[in-house]
Amino acid sequence: MNLFDFFKFSFHAHNEIADNGADKVLSSGEENSSVHKTYVNFLTSRKRALDAPLYAISSGRSMVEMLGVLAIIGVLSVGAISGYSKAMMKYKLNKQREQITAVMSAMIEYQSIISTITTNESIVPTLIKLNALPPEMIINKNSTHLQDVLGLSIAITRAGKSCVYYTFYMTDFADDNHTICRNILESLKEYSSVLYALGVNSTTAEDVNQQDWYFSQKIHMLNVNTMQNVCEKCDKYSCGIYAIVCNGQF
Repeated sequence: MNLFDFFKFSFHAHNEIADNGADKVLSSGEENSSVHKTYVNFLTSRKRALDAPLYAISSGRSMVEMLGVLAIIGVLSVGAISGYSKAMMKYKLNKQREQITAVMSAMIEYQSIISTITTNESIVPTLIKLNALPPEMIINKNSTHLQDVLGLSIAITRAGKSCVYYTFYMTDFADDNHTICRNILESLKEYSSVLYALGVNSTTAEDVNQQDWYFSQKIHMLNVNTMQNVCEKCDKYSCGIYAIVCNGQF
C-alpha cells in the first residue's frame, strides 16, 4: 500500500465508520464495503510478506559488498589507464624515430638544393615545397619550424658556408628520465656517417660551447649510459639537441 492508497483508505474508512460504526464496517456482513476489502487485502499481503523465504527478503547487496565491487573496479581502471599511457608513449617514441628518419632522408636526398639556400635561412619551406616531409609534422604551408609527434619544435637552418643545423627544442616540456632525449640521440646515431657533430645542452646555456659535442665517427660509439649522461646536461623542462651536417657534406 503506497502513501496515496493509505490516505484514500483512511478517507473512506473515516466516512464509513462515521456512518455505520466500526464494528459494523469490519464485520463479516459488510464484506462489500471498501474499508473491509482494503483491510482484508492488507492482512493478506502482510501474511504473504511474513511467509516469504528469507533468501527472497535478503536478496539485495549490502553496502559493504557494493563498496568492495567499486574498489575492485577502481583498481582495474587505474591499471588499465597506466598500461594505456605506457603503450601510447611507446607508440609516440617509435613514431618520433620514423619522423627523424624521414627528415634526415629528405636532407640527404635534396642536399644539392639545400646547398643553394642562403645562410641562416630555414630549410623547412623548401622541403615543404618538395613534399619531402611527413604531413603531420608541418604546422602550416608557411612554416619555418616543424613539430613532431611529441609536440617538440624542430628547426632546420642553413648555417655558415656548408652546414645545416637540425635542432630539437624541448622548452617547457617534461622529459622524465630523459627518455625522449635518448630516443632522439639513438635515432640520429643511425646517421653518424653523414653527421659532422651531435650536441646536447640546456637551452638556457649562454654559450654553445657548454654543450657536450660528439664529432664524426665518435657518434656511433654512443651507448645507452653515455646518452643518459649527455642528456643529463638538459634541464628537465629545457633542452636543445643539435645535429650538424657540414664539412663538405652540403
